[in-house]
Amino acid sequence: MSVTVTNPVRVMMVLTVRYGKNGIANCVMNYISRLDPARVQCDLVCPNEPDMIARAQVELTGGHVFVLPGRNRHPLSYVVKLSRIIRERGIEIVHAHGNSATLAAEMIAAKRGGAKVRMPHSHNTTCNMKVADKLLRGIFYRTSTDNIACSCLAGEWLYPKRKYTVLNNAIDAEKFRFSKTAREETREKLGLAPEEFVFLHIGAFNEQKNQSFLLEAFQALLLKKPDSRLLLVGDGERRASCEARVEALGFRKQVSFLGLRDDIPALLSAADAFVLPSLHEGLPLTLVEAQCAGLPCVASDRVTRESALTNLVVFIPIERADIFATAMEAIQRTERGAASNAAIIRAAEAGYDVSQNAETLMAIYEKATRVGNQ
Repeated sequence: MSVTVTNPVRVMMVLTVRYGKNGIANCVMNYISRLDPARVQCDLVCPNEPDMIARAQVELTGGHVFVLPGRNRHPLSYVVKLSRIIRERGIEIVHAHGNSATLAAEMIAAKRGGAKVRMPHSHNTTCNMKVADKLLRGIFYRTSTDNIACSCLAGEWLYPKRKYTVLNNAIDAEKFRFSKTAREETREKLGLAPEEFVFLHIGAFNEQKNQSFLLEAFQALLLKKPDSRLLLVGDGERRASCEARVEALGFRKQVSFLGLRDDIPALLSAADAFVLPSLHEGLPLTLVEAQCAGLPCVASDRVTRESALTNLVVFIPIERADIFATAMEAIQRTERGAASNAAIIRAAEAGYDVSQNAETLMAIYEKATRVGNQ
């Protein structure tokens, strides 16, 4: 169902990654779900078909969802189609989410389509398409107008020596509050014994998330802490190889591959610790969510320090799996209710509450539109 609005800012959010259960898509939908349709009408562009919930949230702002595949395979065609939609929709602000200067495609399309405000949003501290990123930096900087980043490191990566605004990735913190009931029910469903110490990892199975290293560390941990269990949530091109490796090494019973899940808050309550051995991160929402659930966290020292909202997080080098395993071994169960409550309060104070940040984002849009129209 759509709504009728009066003179809202016309915004187009563009996802440069596939819509699904990933950090960037979650971040974008968190914001869209909190936009005031009297102030912002928001369209959404995705490379694949989003779910019905996403469509409904976009339509509540008076916007539409457009599916534009082929961004990387047919960039010129993509730019032409996107610029046409931007012009036809009367878009004032194009807010494109990614992690490299390949966002130049969206900035060029926005300029061709008549959008005066062209807003790239950096969500990471490096990228996979390094050659394209290097070649496109010049045109990217010439076509963007208002730079946004999820953290200072993500900003320095994509906009070195240039102005940018940090807008923290935000969550509905209350959603992740620790629940003793959810913990008991979920552990029973998963067949987890009360004495088992459960480590949880959430992330796409790819090079960045570094699950192969985590499995090596977990194997070392089992030698010292045999009552440990590891839950892996997510999917991706490296899942099959990780499953095969666990089978070959003989600890399949201690590792559960749970795939994509809709019950993340319950899984966080069920776990005893959270692990994130990423090779790089902009600002991982999963780490913020884990803290809000009161979980002790062991993270790679390459994860942005801004993500440690509390003292629940320790950052460990990932050059050696045995050192990471030692840090995992040192984790003790906490008083989850108190830790969760304190982390939720801290998340709001630190600017990670989605309602507060949506208000900040709408103010950014309104200011940018005023400046752009001068």
